[in-house]
Amino acid sequence: MSAHLTDLEKCMQTMIAVFHKYSGQEENQNKYTLSNKELKDLLDKELSSFMKGATDPEGLKAITKKLDINQDGEVNFEEFAVMLASITIVCNEFFVQHLKQKK
Repeated sequence: MSAHLTDLEKCMQTMIAVFHKYSGQEENQNKYTLSNKELKDLLDKELSSFMKGATDPEGLKAITKKLDINQDGEVNFEEFAVMLASITIVCNEFFVQHLKQKK
């Protein structure tokens, strides 16, 4: 990629790189999807501040089930992107509420 990426382009590049850093780590598993274990590792290491307490085994199963749009038992990049968008929306809503309370 070009050395002159915009902030948003860098964000997209990072999102793709992080997904592929964790995907396909387990033997006999699609290298372009996240298993439950890989998703847990990603959430624990890359979103630890946002996901505190949400990656217990039952909580993780619930997250995976909601994310797994195509019902294949794994999280593909599209499903991962939907998760990040959802978390980002919640963070933005929190930020906006915080700003409104400051007025």
